[in-house]
Amino acid sequence: MVKEEEGPRALPEGSARRFSHGLRILVVESHSLVAAALSGLLAGPPLFAVVETVMDGDTAIARLDESAFELVVCELSVLSWSALELMRRLAQLGLDVPVVLLSSAEEEQLLLDALTCGATGFFTKDCGPDEFLDGLSSVMHGHYTVSKKLKPGVMARLTSAEKASAATR
Repeated sequence: MVKEEEGPRALPEGSARRFSHGLRILVVESHSLVAAALSGLLAGPPLFAVVETVMDGDTAIARLDESAFELVVCELSVLSWSALELMRRLAQLGLDVPVVLLSSAEEEQLLLDALTCGATGFFTKDCGPDEFLDGLSSVMHGHYTVSKKLKPGVMARLTSAEKASAATR
């Protein structure tokens, strides 16, 4: 008889093993239903994260200053100020924690405008759970990531920047 192991199941070979136990994620989201859904998604497989949620930027900064988090998932426009202010304050405090920004589909252009703010992930809230979790894994491995929906806008901005750069040479 084979005895099953207790606790979370092991991640596939090559996955970041630190995800399986104790990854601490701070979710900054002003809508309690969305925050609860994100918390449930992040606390389950494959991340099995310890998730704390806050509803505004000031509380987020206080929690980040008090406790160690490996990742922040932040709504683009949180109560009291924007995620861009969060990025500025993190830099001021010298806190080097990856930040993934989320926005509604209606805020897609604002999310594209935020590409240079220092965040490492960019997603609209209508992306699929698997795409989002894959993106978080990529961020935790030190990469930048954008959702599939944002890629055409990112490519258009890169193309425009390259044309502008070439025109000034």
